[in-house]
Amino acid sequence: MAFDLEEHEGGLRKGEKYAAFAQRADGAMAVLAFVFLVVWSARIAFREYLPGSLRATLLTVQGIIWLIFLADLLIRVALHEQRFRWLLSHPLDVLAVIIPAARPLKVLTVFASGTMLASRKGVVKSTQAVVIAVVLLLWIGAVAMLDAERGHDGAQIVNFGDALWWALVTMTTVGYGDYAPVTVQGRIIATIIMLLGVALIGVVTASVAAWFVSLTQGQEDAREEAREEVTRTQLLDRIGVLEAKLDEIAGRSGPGASGLPHLTPQAPKKPQGRRPDEPSTE
Repeated sequence: MAFDLEEHEGGLRKGEKYAAFAQRADGAMAVLAFVFLVVWSARIAFREYLPGSLRATLLTVQGIIWLIFLADLLIRVALHEQRFRWLLSHPLDVLAVIIPAARPLKVLTVFASGTMLASRKGVVKSTQAVVIAVVLLLWIGAVAMLDAERGHDGAQIVNFGDALWWALVTMTTVGYGDYAPVTVQGRIIATIIMLLGVALIGVVTASVAAWFVSLTQGQEDAREEAREEVTRTQLLDRIGVLEAKLDEIAGRSGPGASGLPHLTPQAPKKPQGRRPDEPSTE
């Protein structure tokens, strides 16, 4: 599960064909992932209440969607210019298609890489992405654990409510111990949920810390701007007072007294003389 970086961001060289296919297919794959999650969850969580024909139909739908996931993986590998590196950078995509028990993880890979929910253009913000990831992991872990444990001897997790409670306390690393898996598959799922829980707690902690830092930084920037504005206003007031005094000095003392050429007063004009043919008044 990885975000596909652009080439200029250090990502893999995709090629135009891959980029065009991903742009067209990501939205449809996100819808199919949601349908797969609903069908898979309903078939397991409500197995005791669903008739056999409906369970068979849900299983058929789930298989068809998985085949579409497989075809999507093969097409992406064929179109990508760096196939081997792409497979190495998308391990969950490969495991979710190859290993039947890991098929629900394909939902996470689609929602992580799809343009509908987590595009790098900001359709969903980082906080919203973390919340979506937590809810999906919680739900998938609960359903997967119920599927692995129910019907086995000594199983403690036998209904969806118990499975959901177990997933919550395990993902948050609380671990009350009131419910514990007894099967090998259940313990593998528990290990994955615990590791992902630790990682998610780290992500949430980092996001909260970054939010506080940005909040305090914004307040400090606002205070600094206010201080600069006060200082600028005071300087302008003082400059205005100095200019007024310089104008006063220049006006009383004559040219050049202020030291500012544009404020130096002009020399007084001389009175015009009497024309020769003008009669004298004496």
